[in-house]
Amino acid sequence: MTKIDQLIRLMGELDRGYDRTKTAVSAGSRTVLQPDQPTHSRLEMLFAEDEGDGLPDEPELSIPTGEPLATVLPPDRTQGHVRGYVPNPRTKRSVSYASTLERICAYSQIANAQIHSVEDQPANLYYQKETGNEHYTRFDYRSVFGRNRYTVAIAVRPSHLIDKKDLRDTISRINSGHLGDFADEAIILTENELTYPLGWNSKAILRSLRGRNKEHCEWLTDRLKDVNGWIEIRHLTKGLPTAFGLNAVWCLIFDGLLEPFRRDVLLPNMPFVSVNRAKLEEVR
Repeated sequence: MTKIDQLIRLMGELDRGYDRTKTAVSAGSRTVLQPDQPTHSRLEMLFAEDEGDGLPDEPELSIPTGEPLATVLPPDRTQGHVRGYVPNPRTKRSVSYASTLERICAYSQIANAQIHSVEDQPANLYYQKETGNEHYTRFDYRSVFGRNRYTVAIAVRPSHLIDKKDLRDTISRINSGHLGDFADEAIILTENELTYPLGWNSKAILRSLRGRNKEHCEWLTDRLKDVNGWIEIRHLTKGLPTAFGLNAVWCLIFDGLLEPFRRDVLLPNMPFVSVNRAKLEEVR
């Protein structure tokens, strides 16, 4: 969060009568998250058949985060470009990115509960130009939605390249009959859709999923039955330590139980949420 964002948040809190500068700072031990599961790796139970082998009856095996599914991995990081990997806390597998826009796209896809899987840099897709010549393109991500397995191929590009490289025509031709079993639909995402607030909020959800605590989430879910309309987060989580409460809020936003007032704004700058009553009835 930039200094400008912090200043906007402070001004908004002062307008609502809350001055964090006057909050007493505890000199005791710090409050840390208490996740139920390992934050990156996963544990698998191994049942020992030989009781005399000296191993416990139910030993645990730690499985590290899996490698990306990409057919082409991003090049090495350079001074002028962003390269890296995002661990998916749901599948325990890394997702690669090769630009700032791709990183935001990866965050937003993984942090969407409706998306079951995200594949980075899938295999080349071949199509024909108007001239009849065969060309190929590689999409940045392929995401699978919901139980119907609706698959979307995503090309992440800066907006100034859309017209320069005639990408709209390319996507239109691909959608007209060249997708086959590759995907159900192909789209282009630019910085107009992949905004900084979207990336920041999505990354916060991913951090919270890694630190998810079932007890805290159940406590907050039970609290929602008494909430009507929009409520400020600090009032909603009163009764839990700040770190535990905020982490649970992000987890319930992912679950769909809580809805932010503005999804296109950083949540700390407008910390109001409402309860999705239909979703709440499903889990109660």
